[in-house]
Amino acid sequence: MVLSATLLALIFHVIFCNEVQTQLAETGQRWESIPKWEQRRLAWTRGPGALWETTRQLDPLNLGIAFGACGLLVVIGGVRWRLVLRVQGLHLSWSEVMRISFIAHFFNAFLLGTAGGDVVKAWYVARAAPERRPEAALTVFADRVLGALALLVFAVVCAIPNVGLIFRYPRHSALFLTVLGMLLVAGLFVILGFYTNALQPGRPLARWAAKLPKGGSFVRALAACRAFGHHPGFLLEVGLWSLLVNVSIVLAYAALARGLHLDVPWITLAYVSAAVVSVAAIPVTPAGLGVRENLFVWLLATPIFDVKPGIALSLSLLGYTVNLAWSVVGGVVYLLAPSDTKQVVRATSSAVS
Repeated sequence: MVLSATLLALIFHVIFCNEVQTQLAETGQRWESIPKWEQRRLAWTRGPGALWETTRQLDPLNLGIAFGACGLLVVIGGVRWRLVLRVQGLHLSWSEVMRISFIAHFFNAFLLGTAGGDVVKAWYVARAAPERRPEAALTVFADRVLGALALLVFAVVCAIPNVGLIFRYPRHSALFLTVLGMLLVAGLFVILGFYTNALQPGRPLARWAAKLPKGGSFVRALAACRAFGHHPGFLLEVGLWSLLVNVSIVLAYAALARGLHLDVPWITLAYVSAAVVSVAAIPVTPAGLGVRENLFVWLLATPIFDVKPGIALSLSLLGYTVNLAWSVVGGVVYLLAPSDTKQVVRATSSAVS
């Protein structure tokens, strides 16, 4: 939380200073001639109002499109998770899948990264299937890895038309290399876990895992990964649903960018938004706050786009706010959920073919 607050304070200060410099330039005043403490005072007294005026440009139509797209993320994500559960022989009703998905989305708002709610999701489904807790918890982790892998592939594909931008600006090169590294790690895990016996009992990794606290459960979870590779068409089906998730992410940011009159090519916005969301998922700050905002300003406020830092910051903050609105919906679902939510999930213990 301290790191998140520090990052946000830093980016807000930079934006506020930029806004005041623009205001002073219009009146013929020079920012450099003002004492340092006076610069800070002007930045934090005039800056917030200027940023608010920028945010107010957003029209209700584009805001509504962004809100609907963020809602689709939760719903489609629930559909994808249900596919993963079925491979492990765990059958949840549609209502329970959506209920747990929205509750997890609520916890995403303040747990580390943008996937912190996965811990809560894993807890719910593991308590629902006590005899198969390792496999149940694995489904959440596998769903997250598959979703991240699909988003990273999407970002790399969208980076191809932006290759000139990536080679021209070191900041874009650094982002692309980060995304590429994350893609290799996620892809390696899927290949080793789904299509080889590297994670099976008796293998070096499994023997090491067995020595950890609760090592037996860890070994069972690792071994269960192989079931995903035994189901033909599983990755393709999950990939198609993940593509819809990725399109929804881009649609949300594209609608917000259009409402803010942001003049950035859609393919560039698709690459940037997919890459930033991927990196922001790393558990560094609550809900990725600060990390996401700095990245959007860092990547979009370049001479080639002529985007003001304040508008880039508004784009990120509005995206977070719209997503936070659905977290509030998830909070209501959490409050209204019956106390026996963990028991109403029907989990079968049939053998996984």
